Amino acid sequence: MAMTADQITSDDDGWGYRTGARFVTPAEWEKHRDEHLERRHYYLQPLTEALAAVANTDGVVVDYRPHEFYAGPLSDAMRDEDDEPGWALVYDRFTAMVLSVLVFELVEAGLLATRGNGDSVDYRLTLPGGDGA
Repeated sequence: MAMTADQITSDDDGWGYRTGARFVTPAEWEKHRDEHLERRHYYLQPLTEALAAVANTDGVVVDYRPHEFYAGPLSDAMRDEDDEPGWALVYDRFTAMVLSVLVFELVEAGLLATRGNGDSVDYRLTLPGGDGA
């Protein structure tokens, strides 16, 4: 179900996020994000691992570039012992669509804030409402 206008907060710095969510550090996000992912959404796990890996100490991912993120940190999060050395995911048009939908699922879940940044976008790690615990 799509978010409605009353479920979205925009702050003075241009961040848009799920109403009630709060900004967190990567360490806090990694500790609590799974508590807010429904069991049927565990396919988002590698994406959340990769976002936590690229966020700065404040939980901000500046100038997100999906093709670089996909071939780099997301590949790192998905690589396993059976993969050849140097293995990486291949970014294409289909991937671009799917990745953008999955990132927006995190925004809808209250796990990610977003703001425009010229010709790119920034993200910020969030936890939905309450104390995140």
